[in-house]
Formats: sequence, structure tokens, C-alpha cells
Amino acid sequence: MGTVISVAAPGDTDPELFGAAAEAAFARLRHADEVFSPFKEDSPVSRIRDGRLALADLGTHPDGAEIREILAVCAALKTRSGGAFDAWAVGDPPAFDPCGAVKGWAAEQASAVLAAHGLTSHTLGAGGDVRVRGGTEGGPWRVGITDPHRPGRVLAVAELPDGAVATSGTAERGVHIWDPRARRPASHLVQVSVVGPSLTWADGYATAAMALGSQAYGWLTGLARRTGYQALTVDHETGVWWTEGMADHVPALRGHAVAGERG
Repeated sequence: MGTVISVAAPGDTDPELFGAAAEAAFARLRHADEVFSPFKEDSPVSRIRDGRLALADLGTHPDGAEIREILAVCAALKTRSGGAFDAWAVGDPPAFDPCGAVKGWAAEQASAVLAAHGLTSHTLGAGGDVRVRGGTEGGPWRVGITDPHRPGRVLAVAELPDGAVATSGTAERGVHIWDPRARRPASHLVQVSVVGPSLTWADGYATAAMALGSQAYGWLTGLARRTGYQALTVDHETGVWWTEGMADHVPALRGHAVAGERG
């Protein structure tokens, strides 16, 4: 998936339980990479891209159910973002690339595997995406949101016992998120972080917001009102903006004026 995956749990966790749960979760992630990587020539996604695997044949494909689930996520993200997220129109010329939906989905799946194997309190990190469950003895998990303008520094800390924090941006990989409407990489925003119950949707929404650029502020405001997913953005002038409910997750924002709708 082009990133480092890590798992952590409270210090009193049984080592054998942790090891077995982590291995099962990593196996789930390796399987997702085999199925969905567009960089592996014979992966099902690569075969869909070049026409060797027809969508009509997914019903009999061994990974067909998972692929159709991702296709449904991609379709929903396209609809909800007004076309700013479009897995079928990535790059120039346009090609099928569901990576913008797969990483968050796969990490959410892996977190569920950890819980199913008894690791009910854990944090799973996948690059800029984090899924936490169960809290700690000291309270909620604390998830740092990086400062894209100051490498190595933390911009804000989200606190939540159970949920997801997804961050998309240009600090680590440069400008890489595609805006299919303008047919060029999205560059208006530097970073978008989204907090909500599922990493599948938090990651997809963060990616869509990056592609929306200057339209992201109003879209994220509406998204927060409709779904409860909250967001924090950073622009090139180091301006920070957030949806009103983000202060429920980031204590440092409480008492500060919300930036309000922009753009």
C-alpha cells in the first residue's frame, strides 16, 4: 500500500494474544494489497484496468465480493463529493484506481480482525490514517495530527476512545491526489484531517476534500451536519480551519472561534 502499518495496545496486553491478533490483521492487509494494488500486474484491479477482468464476471471471482464492496464505496464517494472523488478517472489519461478508498477500508478491516482476535483495545496506524478501539486505562486514545508546515511537529491532538482519524495531504508524498474534474493534481489545500467512527469513510472524505480544493470548506461543513464526520484543514498560508464539532475531539480547539465557511 506504499505505507507503514503499525499496531499498538495497552502495556498490560498479553503478548501471545497481541502477536496472534497482529499477525491475523497483517495477513488481512497483505491480502488486500494482493487484490487491490494497481502496481501488481496480475492483481484483480490491474486486470480490471486493462480489461482482462470484466465487472460482469465478479460474481464468480474468488475476491468478487470484496471488489464489489470497494466499487460501492467508490461510487458513494463520487456521488457524495459531486465527482471530486472518481476512482474511474484517476490520471491523464483517466484510469481505474481505487487506492483512495482502499487504504482506509483495508485498515478498518484489519482493526476489526484485531478486535475479533481478542485485541479489543488497540490503535492501528496506516500512514496518515489511524483507527483506535477500546481506549486505555488512562482514558481515550490520543492521536496526533501532523503540522504540514513544520515537519516533525504536531498541529493538534484528537482524543477518542473509539473511532478514526484520517489525514490526506501533500507533506509526505507531495501533490498526488487527483482532481478528475480539472484533470490535474489537487493543490489548493495542504492537508485535510477527518474524524469519525469509520476509517473507510474518514479516509475517503479526506481524499475527496483535498480534491475539492477551495470548495472543500462548504462541503465539509455540510458533511459534518449530515453525517457527524468532522474535519480540520490547513492551507498554504498556514491558515487552519475546522468544522464546529471538531472541538469535541480536539480539546485545544475548545473556546476558539470556528473559522466558519470559506471559499
